Amino acid sequence: MRPRVLVPLLLALAAALGLVMGAVLPGAPSSPTADSSTPAPSGSTDPGTSDSGSAAPATEGSTAAAVGEVMGEGGGVSAVNLPQPEFPVEKLAAGEKPPQFVTISFDGSCSLDIMRHYMDTAAQVDAFFTFFVSGLCLLPEDQRFLYDTPGRDAGSSAIGFADDAQEVVGRIANYKEAYERGHEIGTHFLGHWCEPNDGAVNSWGPAEWQSEFAQDIGFMDNWAANNGITDPIPLPFNHSVMQGARTPCLEGQRDVMYPIFAENGFTYDASNPGVLQWPSKNEYGLWEFPLQTMKVVGYDRSNLSMDYNFLCAQNDCQQQADQATCDRIEQSTYDSLMAATDALYNGNRAPLFFGNHFNTWVCGAYQNAITRYVLDASAMYPDLKFVSNAQLVKWLEAQDPAVLKQLVAQGVQSY
Repeated sequence: MRPRVLVPLLLALAAALGLVMGAVLPGAPSSPTADSSTPAPSGSTDPGTSDSGSAAPATEGSTAAAVGEVMGEGGGVSAVNLPQPEFPVEKLAAGEKPPQFVTISFDGSCSLDIMRHYMDTAAQVDAFFTFFVSGLCLLPEDQRFLYDTPGRDAGSSAIGFADDAQEVVGRIANYKEAYERGHEIGTHFLGHWCEPNDGAVNSWGPAEWQSEFAQDIGFMDNWAANNGITDPIPLPFNHSVMQGARTPCLEGQRDVMYPIFAENGFTYDASNPGVLQWPSKNEYGLWEFPLQTMKVVGYDRSNLSMDYNFLCAQNDCQQQADQATCDRIEQSTYDSLMAATDALYNGNRAPLFFGNHFNTWVCGAYQNAITRYVLDASAMYPDLKFVSNAQLVKWLEAQDPAVLKQLVAQGVQSY
């Protein structure tokens, strides 16, 4: 089970939290359907891997450092999840048109520079994203054997580890700022071993999933001790803030992992393929936020709404291309996002889900396209809202079940 803080502790810390609150508040795919990119060594910007970007690490005297008591070895996280900016929710009346929600999420979320870019982009239009953190991005290479890799030798990872403690400190500073701005921190879990490797996520039973959860909790909540940081600026949250995940390569036996997701407090999963339709809960009580089948404009194909799947449709999964091909891919991705958004906005208003990695594939085409899309769609559609998965859960949970049933009954949006 995930660590939980008792009500008495919350009450005891109320005064301390009040002191810092002001600083915190202000049909089927035609190419591969899994996040199955070839892992790169530590230091690259491929999915989930290390990147020693230039963002400045946290320093003593940073605001919002006084988070009260802390949990985890070394005091690197807050004992309670401090409040984020308020996300207002309005309850729909029967027949009322909902906002057009778009959720953009990122797998890995390790690169310092790329995370900084997306936080700055979001700030321009009051957008909120979901960052699925690969927990080994908080574990330095020299401590890799702390990871008891399910089904493989200890210290085994398909995506590497952090280069050193200073890199981890920079990432922690990014996660702290992202959270305080209102973005969501979720998990992409740890070693990222996928088929056909031994010990792949698809082979895990309950014990392996429980181990992965427990270790993911430990690597975040004990990040300071694991990196030898004796006087950390703590995160304003701990692992219990996580509401959902995207599994490595979208793999995992659902009937095995979903009960464990629910037991660990998750409210949703973002690992399944799907369509342009309103989401619903599965039999385990989890909201299903899928990667949706979208048209890949200019390629006469469809694929799942994720950068890697688009790459397979647009460039045979190859991460390098000449400039002309890169430009074509960027424009295709932008046009694909805009076309799907327009169809939904003028149709069933189902949320649009798009998944990404912190990558610079094909000359940065996906980063450029997503950045343009966020800025332009925000200007073009007045009631479009870029929200995190957690914010979408909050909105859905606030609605009358009969209203949600009507939204789902509209079916799949075609275009």
